[in-house]
Amino acid sequence: MSHLYLLGVASLTLTSAGFAGSDMNADLQNRLEAAEARIAELSADQNNNWLNGERADAVRGLVQDVLADADTRASLQGASGTAGYDGGFTIASADGSMSLKINGGVWTSWTTVDDETAGGAGDTDGGFDTPDEWIHLSGTVAGDWSYDIRHDADNANGTWANASWNLSDGWDLTMGSFILHQNRQSQISNVNQMLIGHDRGADPASNGLSLAYTGDDMRVWAEWTNGGAGAPGTANDGNYNMNLRGEYLAEGNWGQFDQWTSADGGAAGTLVGFGYNTLSNDGATDGDATWNLDVQMQFGGYAIYVGYTDFSDDTSGVGNADWDQTDIMGSYYLNSDWEVYVAYSDNSADDDGTTAIGLNNYWAGQNAKWTTQYTVDETDATGDITTISTQLQFAF
Repeated sequence: MSHLYLLGVASLTLTSAGFAGSDMNADLQNRLEAAEARIAELSADQNNNWLNGERADAVRGLVQDVLADADTRASLQGASGTAGYDGGFTIASADGSMSLKINGGVWTSWTTVDDETAGGAGDTDGGFDTPDEWIHLSGTVAGDWSYDIRHDADNANGTWANASWNLSDGWDLTMGSFILHQNRQSQISNVNQMLIGHDRGADPASNGLSLAYTGDDMRVWAEWTNGGAGAPGTANDGNYNMNLRGEYLAEGNWGQFDQWTSADGGAAGTLVGFGYNTLSNDGATDGDATWNLDVQMQFGGYAIYVGYTDFSDDTSGVGNADWDQTDIMGSYYLNSDWEVYVAYSDNSADDDGTTAIGLNNYWAGQNAKWTTQYTVDETDATGDITTISTQLQFAF
């Protein structure tokens, strides 16, 4: 009996041990699978961290390259600078001591002419033209010095190059070629002229010196020249022409008189000027003298100009050719964009005067405008010349 009991106990023990071993194997398998899953998860995280590290290194490299390029550009430019548009496209150092302003202009027009003069050029059925285009560079050098260079493609009157020195207290000294300050027309840019065909100067730029003073309500010019566009000073044997001009600002500011027009709503102003010019550098014109008196008035919507010029021919051995001329011009704004004008010029040496009636349409001020003008020239005793012109102006 005892043997049977012992045999039964042994069987139960072995059976229990078998079941226990089976449960342990299952647990170990589960743990193994869990460990493998965790290892896989940790491996993926490590790979991701490695990729993120590579991306970070790449971004750092890109940022360093950009900063290096910025430093290079800054070193090429200087410490700092400015660029933009202020009456022209400008580039300047931060303190403004070094600067460059770029201006330009182009005109394109259509004109028809009815010529009734004897031996005249005859009538035309109308044609297109690009009468004038130019580029203008100006600016400062080291603060106290400045330059002014302009090239006119079609007109020697609009080409010059000079350098100026600011002497302080409103005084400036200019040397080179420049348009003489003879009258108001000579001081107003071609862009800001009122009439089609008017140039800022009747004569080519002269070579010489100009001493100028500008105050709150007075400015003057004293100019000595002895060489024109085709005659250098060394060919004129030390003889000098002299040009003097003074202006009094009765009302307004100097800047508003840089143009003929007086925009609707603009400031009122009055400018009075007197000029004197004498020639002595050419035996054919020695002693010739010209003086003029002019008044320019603006009233914020309309403007008036009156000028009188007197020429005395004192050339020895040459017949007297004295003359005087009166110029009158007025303009009126119909609205903010449309302006009508009329101008009359009468020279005593001619049979009669010239009358112009025109219309300006300002698209973008003087930078873009359309002008149409009707002109009757009665200066020839044998007949009149009637001209109709329409012109587009673009300038910057």
